[in-house]
Amino acid sequence: MSLAIMGDGMYEELRHFNEKVARAYRLEELPLCWVYIVTARVLRSIVRPPARILEIGPGTGRLANMLAGYGYYVVGVDISLPMLRQARRFNRPDFINGTSWQMPIVNGRFDAVVATLTLHHWSKREESIRIIYELLRPGSALIIVEADKDRVRFVGSHGCTERCFTELLSPYFSISIRKMFPLIIAIGKKLK
Repeated sequence: MSLAIMGDGMYEELRHFNEKVARAYRLEELPLCWVYIVTARVLRSIVRPPARILEIGPGTGRLANMLAGYGYYVVGVDISLPMLRQARRFNRPDFINGTSWQMPIVNGRFDAVVATLTLHHWSKREESIRIIYELLRPGSALIIVEADKDRVRFVGSHGCTERCFTELLSPYFSISIRKMFPLIIAIGKKLK
């Protein structure tokens, strides 16, 4: 995907997720494993394998690989080619280059979409949610896991609140919220 297609503001984000940062994220995988386990547990309570799962922002691919190990068919879409190079060390999930608002994927193909600790990076949130809605099959779910800004104030922009989730998701999804300190988890069931 070229910078011209992605538009203004994306060059800075791409520069941030360079090779050095991608290698550093590999070191953060182990401390974050508990977040991936929580996310996988929530997903497994909603959708059973061999469901088709889209992970937005798989980073180095640890969660996507975990889900593939449970028998899900997983596609990860990430804006950063260096991150995707790290993720491709796993051979089961499929990884593609794209953004949350521009994905080279056919609508109505997924049983669930998962975004773990990535929503705060989405520059076009409303557009992204509309596109995610279109990618989901009827009766499917969107699961977003973020730091709970209501209870963990030092996370700055790297988190979300219950209000944030409600305002963003309610036009398209029936929402339930789970709080598991320090996380907040939004589960959106597709309305139509």
